[in-house]
Amino acid sequence: MTLSLVQLEQAHLGFYVPSYRILVNGKDLLRQLFLEITQVQVDNTIQGADRFSFTVNSAFNFENREFLLNKNFPLINDVFAFGSAVEIRLGYQDNKELPLMLRGKVTSVQTSFPSGGLPQITVSGYDLSYCMTKGKKSRNWSDKTDSFIVSQIAQKDYGLNPQVQDTVVQHPKTEQSQESDSQFLEKLAERNGYEISVFDRDLIFKPPPKKEEEAKVSLEWGKGLLSFTPEINIAEQITKVEVRGWDVATKKEIVGTATAGDEPNRDANRRSGGEVLKQVCRDQGELKVRKPVFSQQEAKRMAEAILKKRAELFVQGSGESIGIPEIRANTNIELLGMGKEFSKKYYVEQATHTISTSGYRTTFKIKDPTI
Repeated sequence: MTLSLVQLEQAHLGFYVPSYRILVNGKDLLRQLFLEITQVQVDNTIQGADRFSFTVNSAFNFENREFLLNKNFPLINDVFAFGSAVEIRLGYQDNKELPLMLRGKVTSVQTSFPSGGLPQITVSGYDLSYCMTKGKKSRNWSDKTDSFIVSQIAQKDYGLNPQVQDTVVQHPKTEQSQESDSQFLEKLAERNGYEISVFDRDLIFKPPPKKEEEAKVSLEWGKGLLSFTPEINIAEQITKVEVRGWDVATKKEIVGTATAGDEPNRDANRRSGGEVLKQVCRDQGELKVRKPVFSQQEAKRMAEAILKKRAELFVQGSGESIGIPEIRANTNIELLGMGKEFSKKYYVEQATHTISTSGYRTTFKIKDPTI
């Protein structure tokens, strides 16, 4: 169900009293350790790991000249030790549990000793996919689907719950060559037109939500949507993709194609970037690539994935709203009140939630293949 501003106001008590809960190794920083937090931020994205940061004020003991908790425990090497488990929830004060925004690990601690004011600690880190970005591996799989490989890595190597949609195509050989697991999984996602992310303890590997799926949130400019800056650009658009490979067994060429109009998740009543480019440059926008593909089905899927990636560069933009926990990456959002071209559903690729002394704000980035 798409939530309107009125429904969101009811769910979040009129957007009064922004609230947060930060647990580090199971300890509530506000209610149990009584620390003063001046800002907390969660950056949720489909490109890489989600990131968090929060700033602790008034924790410097001037007598001992140390950051201490209750004059006994060091904050930096104890409470905020590297690898400490972090859980962050953001929302508005009520009797219900605040929505979970991120579960991750501490990877950075920064201190500030200003000329005026109190020393501060800024703690930051990433979600549970952080360790996937470390190290480089070389290994291979035979006659396996990409979805099988992703599930295996998620479960066996990182203890994550795979939420994976079947990719169907079995590849004779899939090779990871001197790549981190993060780089390798992103490569598998790209060649299938999928998105990959980690939320809570789940690794999610699936296509973006379809255009016909309901948006999570509906906002109107001036009514919840504070600002929106879209851009339409045909610089990276193409009219056709042709992927060519070679079948060693049959000694024949394998060809997979995708053309403007075939873009996944497009609005059938609107024009894609490739269709606009056809009018501007006629048929000069074809892209031909050679890839190590082993079947026509694989070539076709790869062509569609390339077309999708280019098509999503047609409409991009950024916006800001009042703080709304429901706005997350890998979801659809409806934006209204900005004319026929720009009043529609968009795909959210990044959302940043910030609670500070100025209140709770959400900024986000969108993309879409049609206008």
